[in-house]
Amino acid sequence: MSVKDNKDKSEKGLKKLRKRLTIMFTLVTVILICLIGRLCYIQIIKGNDLRQMAVKQWSETVSIVDKRGKIYDRNYIPLTSRVKEDYIIIHPSIKLNDKVLNLLSISTKLDVETLKKVLSKKDRYKKLLIKYYDIDILRELLSMGIQTVEITKRYDGSKLASHIIGYIKESENAGMSGLEKYFDTELTKDRGTVISVVKDAKNRIIPGFGYAVYKEDDNKKENIVTTIDYNIQKISEKEFDKYNFDGSVVVLDSKSGDILAMVSRPNFDPDNVANYLNSNNMELYNKAVQISFPPGSIFKIIVAAAAIEKKLVDMQQNFYCKGYEKLGKDIIIKCHSYEKGGHGNLNLKQAFAASCNSVFIQIGQILGGEEILNMAKKFGLGKKTGIKIDKETEGVLPTEDYVKGAGIGNISIGQGCLEVTPLQVAKFTNIIANNGVDVGVRLVKEIISDNGKIKKKFKKDSINRVISSDTAQKIKDMMIQTVEEGTGRSAKIDDIEVAGKTGSAETVVGGQKTVHAWFTGFFDGKKSRYVITIIAERKGSGGKFAAPIFKNIAKRLIEMGY
Repeated sequence: MSVKDNKDKSEKGLKKLRKRLTIMFTLVTVILICLIGRLCYIQIIKGNDLRQMAVKQWSETVSIVDKRGKIYDRNYIPLTSRVKEDYIIIHPSIKLNDKVLNLLSISTKLDVETLKKVLSKKDRYKKLLIKYYDIDILRELLSMGIQTVEITKRYDGSKLASHIIGYIKESENAGMSGLEKYFDTELTKDRGTVISVVKDAKNRIIPGFGYAVYKEDDNKKENIVTTIDYNIQKISEKEFDKYNFDGSVVVLDSKSGDILAMVSRPNFDPDNVANYLNSNNMELYNKAVQISFPPGSIFKIIVAAAAIEKKLVDMQQNFYCKGYEKLGKDIIIKCHSYEKGGHGNLNLKQAFAASCNSVFIQIGQILGGEEILNMAKKFGLGKKTGIKIDKETEGVLPTEDYVKGAGIGNISIGQGCLEVTPLQVAKFTNIIANNGVDVGVRLVKEIISDNGKIKKKFKKDSINRVISSDTAQKIKDMMIQTVEEGTGRSAKIDDIEVAGKTGSAETVVGGQKTVHAWFTGFFDGKKSRYVITIIAERKGSGGKFAAPIFKNIAKRLIEMGY
């Protein structure tokens, strides 16, 4: 073989080597890139998931804190989760010897035998409320592997706004009524809470390492902000409770239609709902929206609006009240002036202030049932307000056939087959307060995250004109006269102009005839105009029983600078 042949063979060998090295380098590079990519994927993309999987190997999930989002008033004052309590958390691996039991007994104020029963199950964490806080005892318990945790209590025991908030089934963390139910999905969103403890190879807690609480991203959690004013709600409940009445109170900010307070009685304790499940007293019903009542004479606002708007009755036109009206052959409807022989001659304004049944039946006959029903519908009766409370009722409007006969007498004075909710009454009262414009009603403003970011805003209903401003002003004048000189004098406040209407609605409850007391009206405070509607069940005269409550609530709002 020549030198040239050796040289060619050597060059070919070098080329093959370079090729092999290149291939190997490429393969190594590709492998390294894949490994780096996989490492990045594990560390960055899947890191959190894998971290949680690792935590779960030595952690247990316990429902202890922040199981639900908060419900706030309009000023972000919490209506739920206001109280925090300290609890002892005991891992199943803790040995419950006599020393531990005695220390726990002192801290929890439970006798040892009771503690043994409570702590008998070995398969889960135990949670005990600390009733005696002794730092030395707690330090000793900590050294044994027992830890303390601050837990937020859902309800604070005050029962404030309980019918608005509703209640939950704690074992399932599920909303069962009120806003708790309507916004159950939002309130439980991303509320996972894990309590973690360091354990040894035999699954025993290692004393001194303590617990770690892991929460979801605060920005994902959702809380409900209502239109309720904490102080106005408190005032309304306190003033209504002074009389120990059953019924309801609704307070609106007239300008916005925001619900500032909503009271329903009798009340209930959301921590002890089982006590009311077999009750006949309707504690669990929100009577402001879930129960409808005959409106009685407050419905004369609707009848008057129809009469004036349609120009079928002149404000100076005289009517005659003889104390009763006869409909058909044998139906007689009495006016409250019956025993005195009637009111005599009255115009519309005087009849409104005196709440004269006779005159309003005559006006109803002039209008006809169809016109009254149409006006009632325009004022929002016969349909839900849509304020995001579960099982809101739409009330009851009679059929056109019913009001073609003698039923015209009943509907003209708010009786018969006619029922409304207190919120519907507050809403149509506010149409008068707003010069004939319906601004709607609203209970929920927005949803916010735990760090305060607004996640969703709830718009108010579209604003629409229901009656002319001239008609609204005439009714407003009649409502003012009702308080100044008529049946609503008990609602009169010195130096404050109050417009209102009383109602005494006859009905049958439990097979017995009774009369509900109504008052609905409005006044100008320092910050806004306020509508207050009250129904006191089975109490009789609206002027005697409901109007004074309006006055008391209004005076308190004025005193507090509202």
